[in-house]
Amino acid sequence: MAKRSDPGPVRRVCADIIGDDAVDLEIMEVSLGIQRIAKSKSDRDGLLIKAALRSLERSVENYRGMTGIRHPEYDAFMDWLNSDGKGSKEENIQKAPEAQISSSTAELSASHADTDANHTEVEA
Repeated sequence: MAKRSDPGPVRRVCADIIGDDAVDLEIMEVSLGIQRIAKSKSDRDGLLIKAALRSLERSVENYRGMTGIRHPEYDAFMDWLNSDGKGSKEENIQKAPEAQISSSTAELSASHADTDANHTEVEA
């Protein structure tokens, strides 16, 4: 009996894409050339999901860079994506309590530095 190599964990993803989203999906598949390199519908779906996951990873990294939140909640992340991922720093801080605390701490530190500089000038 031949040994089968274990590919690791398996996660099956199934979804019905309908309407305009289905048309957009077909256009993306064609523009990426997925239909030319895939041998079957299953391969085509796998390649599309692989590309989508890479894109999602990059988007989450960009979100993390702007907000400081490592694991965003779905609604806040989708709001950010729908704003083309270019929401203002203030909008992102409002949606991210952890980032707001970090921002407030930085502002407080800057304020103390200004106060210390002014205090030194008065003494001199």
